[in-house]
Amino acid sequence: MTPFPFIGPAYTARSPNYASSRCVNLYLEGGKGKAPALLVGTPGLSAPWITLSTSGVRGMHVVDDTTSIMVAGGVVYKVTSGAVATSLGAVPDDGKSAQIASDGTNFVVASGGNLYSFTLTGSSTTLVYSGVSSVDYIDDRFIATLTDTGNYIWSDVLTTTFDPLSIQATNGTPDKLIGVRVSRRTIYFFGSQSLEQWYDAGGADNPFSRIDGGFFEIGCAARDSIAELDGVFWLGSDDKGAGAVWTVTGGAPRRISTPAIEYAISQWPDMTDAYAFTYTQETHAFYVLSSVSGNETWVFDISTGEWHQRAWLHSSGNFHRIRPRSHAYFAGTHLVGDWQTGDVYQYDLNTYSDNGNPLPAVRACTTVQNGLKLQRNMSFRLDMDSGVGLTTGQGSDPQAMLRFSGDGGRTWSSALWRTFGRIGEYGRRCIWRRVGGGERSVIEITITDPVKRAITGAYVE
Repeated sequence: MTPFPFIGPAYTARSPNYASSRCVNLYLEGGKGKAPALLVGTPGLSAPWITLSTSGVRGMHVVDDTTSIMVAGGVVYKVTSGAVATSLGAVPDDGKSAQIASDGTNFVVASGGNLYSFTLTGSSTTLVYSGVSSVDYIDDRFIATLTDTGNYIWSDVLTTTFDPLSIQATNGTPDKLIGVRVSRRTIYFFGSQSLEQWYDAGGADNPFSRIDGGFFEIGCAARDSIAELDGVFWLGSDDKGAGAVWTVTGGAPRRISTPAIEYAISQWPDMTDAYAFTYTQETHAFYVLSSVSGNETWVFDISTGEWHQRAWLHSSGNFHRIRPRSHAYFAGTHLVGDWQTGDVYQYDLNTYSDNGNPLPAVRACTTVQNGLKLQRNMSFRLDMDSGVGLTTGQGSDPQAMLRFSGDGGRTWSSALWRTFGRIGEYGRRCIWRRVGGGERSVIEITITDPVKRAITGAYVE
C-alpha cells in the first residue's frame, strides 16, 4: 500500500478547494519513531475534583503547594490540595475572567471593574481601588491597569495598600490600557493599539521604567486573551486590523496565527469576548484560546508551532467551545474550571471522555488532488494503536468512522464504521475497501468511543 498524507495540523482555508484539513481533539506529536509525527488525543475531563458552586469558574491561582485561590461566580474560595473549599468573600460577577494576584499572604482580585483584597485567613472583602481592569504582581508589589485610561497603579511593598500618588501613564500612544501581565520579570502593558515592555528600575518615586526599544504598535483585542507561559500570548488588534494571534518573550512580538486561523477568528461575531489559558503537559506547551460569541476553541502548540481545534460535544450534536475556562497545576495534577457549572476537573491525557460524555476526535486530511483526474475507488488503512478496547460497555469494541469527500469537503459519503480492536487485539487492522473517488479527495476519521487515540499514518491502494 502507498503512504497517504493523512497526519497534519488543522488548516481549513477560506477556500475548501485549497485546504479543508480538520484536527479536532487531536494534536501533533513529533519524535523518533517510525513516522515523522503522530496524532494524539487531547485531555479529557475527569469526574469533578471539586464543585465550588452552580456558577462558572472564572479564575484559578496557585499560592503554594497546599493552597490555591479560585473564583466561581461572585464568590472567592480558598481551596486546599485536599479539595476542601472555604469561602473568603464576594466580588461582582461580570461573567468575565477574574484576575488574581498574590504575595503569598495577601491577594487581590480584579473583577467587575474594581480591585478587591483578601487574606487567606479572613472571610471579608475589602474594596481597594475602583475602575481597575487587570492586575499582576512583581517584586513585592501589585501592579494594576485603570479602566478606560492609559494609567497604571502600584501598591506599597508587601501590602495591598495603594498610595494615591502611585500612578503613572504609559505614554507611547494615547490609546487605553487593556491589561497587564508579568513574565520573566518583564511587565507587559497592553493597550488597544500598542504594547509596552517595562521593568522594575528601583526608582524611589516610580519604581518602573519602560525598556529601551520596548514599544510596539500591536495592541490587544481582548483582555482575557492575554496569557503567560515563558512569555505572553494574546489576540491582537491595532489601527490596521484585528484577529491575529501574537506572542512575545522579550524583544519584538511574533505573529503565530496562520491564514486559516485568522479566517476562523474573523467569523467570530465579537473578538472582545475571547479568553485563554496556558499549560504544559508531557513536553507540549499549549495556548488555549476560546470565543464566547464564536463558540469555539483553537489551540496553539508552542512545542510544534502547529494549531488544532478542541471542542465539547453538545447534546444537539454540534461542537461548542470546550468546558474549561481557567487552569491551574495544583495538588500534583492539571485542574481546569468549567465556564458554566462551577465544577473543577482534572485535565487528563488518560481520560477519553468529557466527564463521562463523548469526546470526539476528528481528523480530516488536507485536499489531495491527482491532477484533474478522478481518483479510482481505493482501499484505505489507518495505522493506529489497536487492541485498546475496554473490558465492558461502550468502547469494548471501539470503532472508527470514515467519511469520504470527492469535492474538497463540500459533500460527504455516508458513514462507514470499522473496529480497531477489542482489548488485546493488537494485530487488528483498521481498513476500508472501495472508499470512493473524486477530483479532490478528503478523508475524515472520527472516534467517539472512550479509548486511547493515537494515529501514526494511513495507506491507500
